[in-house]
Amino acid sequence: MRVVALGSLAAVSGMPGYCRPDIIDSSTSTCAPVLRVVGGRHPNIDREDFIPNNLTLAEDKRVLLLSGPNMGGKSTLLRQTCLICIMAQMGCYVPATSCELTPMDRIFTRLGASDSILQGQSTFFVELAETAAALRGATTRSLVIMDELGRGTATFDGTAIASAAVQHLVQRNGCLALFATHYHSLLKDWEACPNVMLGHMECMVDTDSNEEQRITFLYTLGNGVCPKSFGINVARLAGLPQEVLEIASKKSAQFEAEMEQDVGTIAGVDANAVAKRIKAAVLAGDVDELTTIWDSLQPRQQTY
Repeated sequence: MRVVALGSLAAVSGMPGYCRPDIIDSSTSTCAPVLRVVGGRHPNIDREDFIPNNLTLAEDKRVLLLSGPNMGGKSTLLRQTCLICIMAQMGCYVPATSCELTPMDRIFTRLGASDSILQGQSTFFVELAETAAALRGATTRSLVIMDELGRGTATFDGTAIASAAVQHLVQRNGCLALFATHYHSLLKDWEACPNVMLGHMECMVDTDSNEEQRITFLYTLGNGVCPKSFGINVARLAGLPQEVLEIASKKSAQFEAEMEQDVGTIAGVDANAVAKRIKAAVLAGDVDELTTIWDSLQPRQQTY
């Protein structure tokens, strides 16, 4: 079996487009974790039209927050990064133009969606259990990938959990991490953090004669934030009825306009004055006052 395994590694290493990875000595305490991949590809997708990507995670930028359209290649980038690291540490050549890395002690993943009915665990529970394993076990020498954490619950709860997880990865774990998300508020919260970089899978957006957006995926990793997730486009590709797509497009535009209006209203509140009122109410144990403050900060309800 050992001969067969070594023969398989040798056969893969001899394939065109594979390179010998450079394993950096991390035995000294001054050597910070690093992962640099140029022209990386997914080893299980052997196609001439596969778009390679460059990726660098290092001490100054340890965490990549990745946004982009649905089906734009985020999950593929996360998976291929893990596989390249595993292949490199097995002694195999990797599908890339060049690759250098410090050895990883463990790789933690939170990908896909699955439940465990026999154990009474929902999809969201399994998702959080995988996240807990990463947050509790990752060291500065670990690699963590998380794909759309928080999507199994309400938007506010999901965003809060995702943001707290990112904070833990940055401030406590100190590991290398790729974190894909559709929560744009999360991206905004972390855009100024020196250890976090923002990236997105690029696409082109065109509008046809029917005023419908058509998305062309470029599958390339770019800098910054993708402005939208373009979920309606995936709904169109999946074959949802045209009537449903039209209603969804109108609702999406309506929700976006309402959020912008709410942000403007909230931004106009004197935050310091509100904070003083809350502090005074808490000290006085005045529940009615706290309820009044809370109600005053809520966006007005819409009638449908």
